[in-house]
Amino acid sequence: MTDFFDLPKEKFVKSQSSNGRSEDLNIYNPNPDAFGGSYKSVFRLVPYIFDKGNSKYTKYSAKFWNPLTKESLWVDCPSNVEKPSILWDLERVIRSLKDEEPDLHSQLSSQFSRWHSNYSPVYIKKDPQRPELEGSVKLFKFSAQINNLIESQINPEEDELLDSVSSINPYHLLEGKDFLCVVTKKTRQFRDWSKCKFMDDVTPLMYKIGDKQVIVENSEKSVKLIQEFLKKNTPSIDDYKHKEWDSEIKNKVAEAIVTLISNKSVLNMLLEKSRDEEMKSLIKSKTSSEGSRPISSSTTSSFDNLNDDLEFKSTESSTESSSDSSTKTSTSTDTEKDEYDSLFDNM
Repeated sequence: MTDFFDLPKEKFVKSQSSNGRSEDLNIYNPNPDAFGGSYKSVFRLVPYIFDKGNSKYTKYSAKFWNPLTKESLWVDCPSNVEKPSILWDLERVIRSLKDEEPDLHSQLSSQFSRWHSNYSPVYIKKDPQRPELEGSVKLFKFSAQINNLIESQINPEEDELLDSVSSINPYHLLEGKDFLCVVTKKTRQFRDWSKCKFMDDVTPLMYKIGDKQVIVENSEKSVKLIQEFLKKNTPSIDDYKHKEWDSEIKNKVAEAIVTLISNKSVLNMLLEKSRDEEMKSLIKSKTSSEGSRPISSSTTSSFDNLNDDLEFKSTESSTESSSDSSTKTSTSTDTEKDEYDSLFDNM
């Protein structure tokens, strides 16, 4: 009857080829630091109503840390818009040093990182820590570990013991799944997302309008209602998309690279590999006029000062970061039990 529920599933999978920071109210931040080291909630991934193809927006970002000035530089990677990226080349060069120059690799890795982040709108169904968020739509920033869970639902592995394995799009408003989010502290800087999972049952989205619970149905009236609800309540994702580099950023990145790489042979390797001609020219001009500046090898204490509390690191590979939340502990006054309470009690 309507194509509103049609979702381009290829958009949701990868192509095969409270540390002084203000809280971003658009971002859903399950922060275990503020709640005794553990955060538990249930939410539902929902399509981005303004552009369903951006229901999961992915971008690469990078961070330079200067241990001398105690300053960090955060930038988006030009590879997001399919441009040559000196940051991608730098990551490859640093990785290539791991076996032959482990100390240099460790030093450079501690002062430069590049990662990808995913953003999706979520409807918060149950949040005992912050019940005021229940019934709202936020943008959830997540790492490779959560992304793998999404992909495993859309492209499940074949199992010889089963006749067929169903593909489920968790973003689907009629045939999606609720997500059980359990976040604990892994280290001082990193969080553990390993207990997160999708619920077993495929269900239509149930959401609240005022005090009334509404279940999404495949009817014109229901579609109109959920469209209006999502348009009214979904934050714009535009502010989190790739930011182009202006001349100031380009200069800062060039200076950061010259400061980072005091080893001339490594710097030459980077310049040889890169196809980013503009950045190569900038770097060459700075090295010829200033020379390569030395860099401190003491980085452990520097990272203690970074205070990047929301830097994700899955057990598999990826790291990423986002704004920290400074929130006060709150307890739910809802005494009613539902099917999720037992899950929380057992964890």
